[in-house]
Amino acid sequence: MTHERINYLDWLKVLIVYGIVLFHVALVFKYGAWLVANNEHSLILTAFVGFTFPWGIPAMFLIAGADAWFGLRSRAVSDFIRKRFLRLLVPMVAGLFLLSPLQRFITSHNPPPPIDGLWAYYIRFFHEFHFDWTLQFVSRYWLHLWFLGYLFAISLACLPLLLWLRGSSGRHLTSWLVAIASRRGGLMQLAAPLVLSQLVLRPRFPAYQDWADVATYTLVFLWGAIIFSDRRFEAAIRQQIRWHLAGGVLAMLGLGVLIYMSPSWVAGDPRAPAVTQAVRAVLWSLYIWSWLHVVLYLGLRWLNFPSRFQRYAQESVLAVYVISHPVLLLIASFVVTWNLGLWPKFLVILVTVAGLTFVIYEFGVRRWPVTRLVFGLYALPVAQPKPHETVHLPAPTA
Repeated sequence: MTHERINYLDWLKVLIVYGIVLFHVALVFKYGAWLVANNEHSLILTAFVGFTFPWGIPAMFLIAGADAWFGLRSRAVSDFIRKRFLRLLVPMVAGLFLLSPLQRFITSHNPPPPIDGLWAYYIRFFHEFHFDWTLQFVSRYWLHLWFLGYLFAISLACLPLLLWLRGSSGRHLTSWLVAIASRRGGLMQLAAPLVLSQLVLRPRFPAYQDWADVATYTLVFLWGAIIFSDRRFEAAIRQQIRWHLAGGVLAMLGLGVLIYMSPSWVAGDPRAPAVTQAVRAVLWSLYIWSWLHVVLYLGLRWLNFPSRFQRYAQESVLAVYVISHPVLLLIASFVVTWNLGLWPKFLVILVTVAGLTFVIYEFGVRRWPVTRLVFGLYALPVAQPKPHETVHLPAPTA
């Protein structure tokens, strides 16, 4: 147990979320359809998307698991739930009314339809809104904000286990896991629950954000809490980096072979042979597990230092995630129609989206109590007088 600040964890949180912005921009230029798509596609950006897609979102859940662990260290359970509600569900509900219809309106035509049709589109969006018992319901109406809903649900579902881990039995389990992790290749052995979950669920629920993905997000969330509950795991990550690099590369090559044999098999085609589905599930699990630990190693190796930018950026991550997506859709829907080359378009979109996102965050969100609440930021601290300052009180009246 430690109460010192883990700087590389803060850095990873910032870089992963900011990296999601780059990922979303790359989606505009990848082969295959997205919400906004350029006519010309890039093999390089498609490869970047393919490389980061399996482990990028799990990395956010891994960091969120660590946040949950540290949050429970300093808060009562009721306060933890309240903070999670304010930080996740409030922005999600606000996003449904403020951002979801706007994003669907933007992507309904390239370039977007005339602005005078926006209000009618808003009315139609909520008139056609209907609930169904599928996980895809969340992303259908909330688009990128599905992450907030999933994280809130997983945080509550895992809360009893997180509390148990803080007790004596949980600490014994953590020590046992540290002992396994410290063996040669031990961290790879601890991928077994993830592999098993994917063997069972991936063939039956292959779609993105379906139950196989929920199992992945839940397990890496818990692993994020466990791995940051005991700093001894860091030594194992440092010592076994070659195992994870090898595992990540081999899993990537194996998935590449499956793509060469039949792209639909990697996409979860139920007609694929059972052996192929099992191999895909194992390779997918090892791919995620290996690259997550490579990312943790890079943080340990290169990012374990504080900075002023880190403190500013850390507060911005949720707002940047929420704001950047609709800004990207708006900018990209116009830029893709321009008579420019692919890479100039990519740079224009990336720079413009990043610039506008931070301008909106700094001047439209960060400085105002109401917008801070809507975007899940904590309240501004009350300014306290400095020790050398004199506070003048009004003279008492007679």
